[in-house]
Amino acid sequence: MLVVGLGETGWAVAKCLKNKGVQVTITEKNSSPFMQEKARCLREEGVEVELGSHKESSVKDCDLVVPSPGVPADSLPLKLAKALKKPVLSEIEVAFRLSASKKIIAVTGTNGKTTTSSLLGFLLHKAKLPYLVCGNIGNPFIGELNNLTSATWVVLEVSSFQLEYVEEFKPQIGILLNVTADHLDRYRTMEEYFQAKARLFSRQQMDDWAVLNYDDFFCQSLRERISARKIFFSLETRNKGLWYQDQEVWSSLKGKEEKVCSLKDAVLFGKGNLQNMLAVSAVGTILNLGRGVLEETFQQFPPLPHRMEKVARIDGICFVNDSKATNVDSVKKALETFPDRSVVLIMGGKDKGFSFSELQDLVRKKVSYLLVLGETAKKISEQLGDCGVPIVFVSSLVEAVKTGYEKARVGQTVLLSPGCSSFDMFTNYKERGDVFKNAVKALR
Repeated sequence: MLVVGLGETGWAVAKCLKNKGVQVTITEKNSSPFMQEKARCLREEGVEVELGSHKESSVKDCDLVVPSPGVPADSLPLKLAKALKKPVLSEIEVAFRLSASKKIIAVTGTNGKTTTSSLLGFLLHKAKLPYLVCGNIGNPFIGELNNLTSATWVVLEVSSFQLEYVEEFKPQIGILLNVTADHLDRYRTMEEYFQAKARLFSRQQMDDWAVLNYDDFFCQSLRERISARKIFFSLETRNKGLWYQDQEVWSSLKGKEEKVCSLKDAVLFGKGNLQNMLAVSAVGTILNLGRGVLEETFQQFPPLPHRMEKVARIDGICFVNDSKATNVDSVKKALETFPDRSVVLIMGGKDKGFSFSELQDLVRKKVSYLLVLGETAKKISEQLGDCGVPIVFVSSLVEAVKTGYEKARVGQTVLLSPGCSSFDMFTNYKERGDVFKNAVKALR
């Protein structure tokens, strides 16, 4: 078997299958000292590792290829595997086939996956049900197989990349939160991106569940294509599923309107988080967990960093870290949270191939100053330059924080919601968010 990529997923796949007696080769084009150390550890366990390049012979000699999620379809191993008609399976597909538990709650969507998955884990904890949260959230599914029994609920965060090579994978409850422009540097069209997401439901049957966002065009388009029982949730419309009204979740699933739970004292805030809590409420309804458990979950859930994270209030100015906002829809949801003309917005980073023009109306309405930095600074300024909002170019995130503090007035918010990935200036969105938080603390 050939594993492509020596990141967390590749490492976990190689370790798991080697322990099961499978002959494993792992190929990684990066040959940094860190990768060399990982390769040394795997070789000591009998895994063959090639670094620095991909060998054609490795693909020709294997009977299965398992790519890491970040490996593009045009990489040499995957192009060659396709040409040679070698089977290609994702890590979650292999893990699913080996897992003792088939009680899987799988969460996908452009935005909100990690928060929703974490909320679901907290819900199951409050309900005193055996559970484990894994997947794209950081700990690969395949690396947790020894910690599962047939009774364990597996909350699995799933990306579109992981769904590209599934065949039998089937969640008992599948959740699609939203589909908005993202990863267009990998997918040629939005339709192609959506079809990858939709594979989550492709093997579901009539006794499974699909939880879908009623307000999302792509989710609506799945209505007639999914075999599972469907529950829609909405922030905007009463429907035959769940909806949000006056800080409460309502349902008509039983043929009459009834309150599911209150969100009045929920820790999380913002439009995106309301959608996440509606999706979790749908799962709570499916599992018959009751109003008390849901409300306790939403009131006591510890917020995740870098997602609409309130960092500090200094001299009447609030600082919010939304570094995980790596696409336009995330920025939209963040801005919709705040009063008009109350935001000093920090945007910019590595270009992911989409337009920022659809933010014009919200920027015009919500933003008093726009601070731009990174690779996309010029692009953002060109596409949002007609909003009547002053645009300031900054050279670093530290400078952005200082400038934001100078421009903001009492009662306003300095919001880091980049709308881009972080890789032009940072290792990842976490490092970017930490730099923002440290810069805010330095203001004190």
